Amino acid sequence: MTRTALLDTVEPPLIAPEKLAADPHGMFRQLRPETPVIRLAEKHYMALRAEDVIGLLTDPATRQIEGHEYVGVNEVPDGAAARFMRDVFLFANGKEHRAGRSLFARPFSLGRIRAQQGKIRAVADAIAADLPRDEPFDFVSRMAARVPAEMIARLLGLKVEDAPYFSGRVYALAQAFTPVYPRERHHEINQAAGDLFDYVEEQLADRFTTPQDDLLTALVASWRSDPAISFESLVHQVVGMIIGGVDTTRAGFAMLVALLLQHPAQWEAVKRDASLIPGAVLEALRYEPSVGSVARITVAPLTLGRVAIPAGELLRVSTMSAMRDPDLYADPDRFDIRRTDHPRLHTVFGHGPHRCIGEMLARFEMEEALAALIAHAPDIDLIAPPRMLGFGGLRQITPMMVRI
Repeated sequence: MTRTALLDTVEPPLIAPEKLAADPHGMFRQLRPETPVIRLAEKHYMALRAEDVIGLLTDPATRQIEGHEYVGVNEVPDGAAARFMRDVFLFANGKEHRAGRSLFARPFSLGRIRAQQGKIRAVADAIAADLPRDEPFDFVSRMAARVPAEMIARLLGLKVEDAPYFSGRVYALAQAFTPVYPRERHHEINQAAGDLFDYVEEQLADRFTTPQDDLLTALVASWRSDPAISFESLVHQVVGMIIGGVDTTRAGFAMLVALLLQHPAQWEAVKRDASLIPGAVLEALRYEPSVGSVARITVAPLTLGRVAIPAGELLRVSTMSAMRDPDLYADPDRFDIRRTDHPRLHTVFGHGPHRCIGEMLARFEMEEALAALIAHAPDIDLIAPPRMLGFGGLRQITPMMVRI
């Protein structure tokens, strides 16, 4: 990767998003040796190779796409969804990003999350014990969705019985974070954004008059003592944290269980040896990630291989492609929970200032939920596996039918 244009540069191939979405792993496998970059549309690139992807996540020639740019590129109509995207710290840089992220840095520190591990297991145990017996059911909705939703409710101080309400709206709003904005679903996305804003605004307002021993009260108290952002922005940051804490872990955990059940020897291995569980989680996150790419903007011209990319272009870095790159992983298309070649910092969580703040919460939730499932339903059978849809941004998961 260089930042000087080459005399013999070539145009990257234009790949239709729908063609890529039909078989993303197969397309990435075919394209990576041929080109380091593809083009999804005019001024819209995607980097494929692991070396480039990992470097670009922190390269000063690029930066995180900002909210107004994301709204503009995707032509999101004005409304609650657009306001949220323009404001949430995920789509910010510099002091705006630091101000939003700092609200959650202490509550989501490793020490604080590790202290919650017993509560996470208790939540997972209760859900696993309550699963239906002797009848088919959707594992995604009955367990994979409940664990992260009920845990984020407990962490923030929301009512656990509210989890179905806010999680359903999270799944709708998460559709906005894909490489191609689904304009045909904009009404649903915008309605979800408005509902989530109203819900969180009411919860925070309640803490002004009735403080509680929870994170929302602490956020309100901190904001009142130093209102570095507007109250509207505070609401948006909490909404963003709920999305991050609910949607990706739901898909990630369901896919973890599905992959293990599709590899019976490895399922039997984790049942016998709990020390294999953390490795199983890391491998599932690599093999079929719930987050497929990160959107960046080039702030200086750069060259990947022989492809020159001007400044001011949208450059998606495909963590999904990178994690199946043989230059990063040996035999990358093999699912192997005993794999020892994971990078020290798992690529699915990003790198640099925008690395996922909820990484340890997500990992502990998946680990404890898997342990709870093994304890309460060791003979679970997979009837119909789920599919992870999409090739970038937040990917969507289909139902997963099982029987205990």
